[in-house]
Amino acid sequence: MASLRNVAAPYWAEFIGTLLLTLIGLGATAQSLISHKTDALTSSASWGTAVTLGIWVSEHVSGGHINPAITIARFLFSNFSLRQVVGYIAAQTLGAFTGALLVWLNFASSLNEIKHKDGIHPATRAFITSNDTWPGLVNEITATFVFVIAVFAISDQTSNAKNIAPLALGLAFTGASLAVSSPLALALNPARDFGPRVFAALAYGLDVFADHSFYFWVPIAGPLIGAILGAFVYEWLVKRDAEYHHSLEDGN
Repeated sequence: MASLRNVAAPYWAEFIGTLLLTLIGLGATAQSLISHKTDALTSSASWGTAVTLGIWVSEHVSGGHINPAITIARFLFSNFSLRQVVGYIAAQTLGAFTGALLVWLNFASSLNEIKHKDGIHPATRAFITSNDTWPGLVNEITATFVFVIAVFAISDQTSNAKNIAPLALGLAFTGASLAVSSPLALALNPARDFGPRVFAALAYGLDVFADHSFYFWVPIAGPLIGAILGAFVYEWLVKRDAEYHHSLEDGN
């Protein structure tokens, strides 16, 4: 019988991996917000680095999902166990919440010095994504679609890139984010926004859920839709077509 430690290991890996993802990504976002030097390149490169480290830490134990959208896509298209789905998503969301807490502990005084007039506290921009609803939804779906195609392609057993998957996926995330994102406006990961948004609600008020016409649902739904579409395109179009052509080359 597997020990409790062995059973819990994948969930701890997802927790730690997502914690590192948000700690690095949100930390860079907080510094940009404080210094008033926010730009898309810095934001995208920081989050790409965060993705690389988060996956590198967790991949060999849990598969390195660190993203509920990836977990759902793996369940639908890669025979990932249903009984692990809820645990993975809970671990990812708690990891993201904890990462936000650590960022706040490091930057609280500087964030609180940002001038606040009306509406939600501007410090919340260090933790949440925000955009107009429909452009934001299209951005989330498109960027996650591109990223998840890369995830499935790079992690494929036949891929030459699987040995450097964390680095390759960090670059893929950076590219997808740069292609369609404005600074602070893209998540590609439901846990990355929802966990920190819950923390921001506790720290700065529940208005973070009403911000931009209740935008909070967009970085949840958009990445889920984009991930499912991306996984479908790779598994049913790209991979199956490649397998067919390989079989022809082998004379089968």
